[in-house]
Amino acid sequence: MRIPLALLPPKALESISRQMVGVGALLCKMFLSLKMDLFQAGFDFAPKNYCAAAFASAALNAIVFFSLVELVGFAAKSQMHELAAIAAVAVGGFSFLSALMYPKMIARKRVRALDTNLIPAMRQMLIELRSGVTLFQAMQSVTKDYGEVSVEFARIVERIDMGVAEMVALGEASKRNPSPNFRRVLWQVSNAVVAGSDVTNELEAIVNDLTKEKMDDIRRYGQELNPWTMAYMMCTGVIPSLGLSIAIILLSFMSVGFPKIILPMTIVGIVLFNVFFMNFIKNRRPVID
Repeated sequence: MRIPLALLPPKALESISRQMVGVGALLCKMFLSLKMDLFQAGFDFAPKNYCAAAFASAALNAIVFFSLVELVGFAAKSQMHELAAIAAVAVGGFSFLSALMYPKMIARKRVRALDTNLIPAMRQMLIELRSGVTLFQAMQSVTKDYGEVSVEFARIVERIDMGVAEMVALGEASKRNPSPNFRRVLWQVSNAVVAGSDVTNELEAIVNDLTKEKMDDIRRYGQELNPWTMAYMMCTGVIPSLGLSIAIILLSFMSVGFPKIILPMTIVGIVLFNVFFMNFIKNRRPVID
């Protein structure tokens, strides 16, 4: 069981969490969306077990951090009990919330992975259907070379090989997938099969819609870059340089020396802002096939 910020290895953490299933059952009632998040992230854990592991990891982190602060206080010959307690609660709470948000983060990564290869995979299926093969054979043709999309279709094909009806297998796949676009493809294909209409026409319409939406996303992203570029230049160039210049001038009028710590703090702030801004732009960038 993988928990972010956990100090223990997964097997040890899983063993401890088994003793705290009752606590996990109480906690999971407060987070109703956790079951779906775990399911869509591909985690084969019951919510109560995951909550128990998250709580165990958070409690251990809090205890370790409390002990470290107490050791620092002991070395400095200073009473730091209150600070240690506050720090332990903050670290424990942050660890617990991070663990609960982790499945949602993994699900979002799966969305990007699915959307990256969705259109090429659907085009491959469309070519196969136009050549006269069955829907099952068309799905088999995209079980390789298309990343997460191939993984999902391989599961669908495997379920059908086990004797599950196509509609049931497609319905199961649509439930466990966090990508709205992928779910829409499966729903459209299912509806076409149920209605007895031509799956090729439905799939072609889906591919055209997804392509148009992707172009619109790219266009909107290009339009967003102009104001974000201006904000980046202001925060990394204009404001720091003007701010330092004005501060130096004002301090010189007041006959006060310029603090040496300001310059390195400004450099660190600019570096941190660059890291944040690059990640922000990367996350907003549309997935391009």
